[in-house]
Amino acid sequence: MHWVDVYAEQLLGRGKKHFVESGTSISGEPHLGSAEDLIISDGIAKAIIEKGGECKAIWAMDDLDGLRKIPKQLPKEFEDYLGQPAFKLPCPDGCCASFADHFTRPFLENLARIDVKPEPVSVAKMYQDGKYDNVVRIAMDRAAEITAIIKEVSGSDRGDDWLPFFPICENCGRILTTQAYAWDGQRISYRCKGGIAGKNFIKGCGHEGAVGIRQGKLPWRVEWASRWSHLGVTFEPMGKDLMASGGTYETGKAICERIFNSPAPLAVPYEWIVIEGGKRLGKSAGRILTIGELIDIATPEIARYFFFRSKPTSHKDIDFGLGITKLAEEYEIAERTYFGQDMGLPEKEIEDVKRNYTASQISGIPERLSQVSYSHLISTVQVTNDWDHILEKLARTDDISGMTQAEEQRLKVKVEAVKTWLATHAPEDMKFQLQAEHPEIEISAEEKAILAKLLGKLEKAEWTAEKLHDSIHTTAVESGIKAGAMFNLMYRIFLNRTKGPRLGYLLASLDREFVVERVRHFST
Repeated sequence: MHWVDVYAEQLLGRGKKHFVESGTSISGEPHLGSAEDLIISDGIAKAIIEKGGECKAIWAMDDLDGLRKIPKQLPKEFEDYLGQPAFKLPCPDGCCASFADHFTRPFLENLARIDVKPEPVSVAKMYQDGKYDNVVRIAMDRAAEITAIIKEVSGSDRGDDWLPFFPICENCGRILTTQAYAWDGQRISYRCKGGIAGKNFIKGCGHEGAVGIRQGKLPWRVEWASRWSHLGVTFEPMGKDLMASGGTYETGKAICERIFNSPAPLAVPYEWIVIEGGKRLGKSAGRILTIGELIDIATPEIARYFFFRSKPTSHKDIDFGLGITKLAEEYEIAERTYFGQDMGLPEKEIEDVKRNYTASQISGIPERLSQVSYSHLISTVQVTNDWDHILEKLARTDDISGMTQAEEQRLKVKVEAVKTWLATHAPEDMKFQLQAEHPEIEISAEEKAILAKLLGKLEKAEWTAEKLHDSIHTTAVESGIKAGAMFNLMYRIFLNRTKGPRLGYLLASLDREFVVERVRHFST
């Protein structure tokens, strides 16, 4: 059984109605990893609904969190805002109503492109509107018990005078620099004495004052537990680091159950996404990868497939170069498997592969198989950029007859994705310019003889990528040379270079007469 169905059935065993919450700190542009828990949530929620249950999803925008450091994509002058909550910060480019709007709006718009549409909720507004009043009062009244739970579960000793609240300083506007020291049942007294943010110390302004419970926030572990209780969250995906022994989830679970008298949600742990070299995605890297960028180069369905093709706890790495072509090919195998083509997969994997495909669809499951491979399009769009000519060339090699409007639209999206990939992430040896005239290259007598053998095969071959590839490979074997040398020769006469895209797809994108004439010319 596919993992989305395993979680869905486990949750339905606890009840019919469910609530999933995901949260993201708004400290810059959300990267691809920020989308992971939202997409996992969406898959499980849809499975619950398919099985007759109900599920609501929200995205908690943690815009009350203080700015801890300045990501490289933010201007240097934002150092003046260190320690201030995100909802108070200005738009870095002056184009949006606020810092939070600048980064959350495009993130949500791109998620909607893959049919992930949680209800966005501002955490700052929840506090300001009084929706957290009750849980904040409980936390403050039972601060000693919370302190004891944190020490018991995590081993961290906050001290006897610790209060679980970060006021926003009335003088400097910072939230990471304040320390609460007294609670009279209505207001919280504090000192702005400075605080640690990551590895950095942020200096406080020295102000002392008192604020109400709507002018600040609970510490993260306490707030997480209070949110579960307040909203009635039944499950939540979370990074595996949060589920370490004595970590955030265990602490939050104990606080939720013992302080707020609510059951903790089912935790759905997931692996981090890593990029080339095993680096974890992060906002401080300067050049970040986003869900929108993945959709642009892979299509919405293939982007969703990236998240559903393996269990959340499985290793996930992403390579926007050649890795995209491999991801697309894997998706295409899943699509053909769903439509009954024998792809040689082990019997035990077939049902999960089909489910990977159905979970990846955006606008319902297509009625029939209508597929042109990503690899084929890499060659086709470099031969011609005109849509009508693209269709004309594909008609010679693929079954695109009788395409519905929806099928043609999906093909257009895939073509545009390939074009974007070529322009932004494709390795140089995948890009080419077809030599319209015979390139001025040296061809040995042995190479001419080999091309003469290939010529006869090309004149008769079925004009498909697979058959053309086989003809070239067979010629190499018959001629006693390595396949790599044969492909190198073909790239030279067509592209005037020694490497290129998949040769079968390249030749299939060209007219037979053009290919035969070029090979004949260099064989004599």
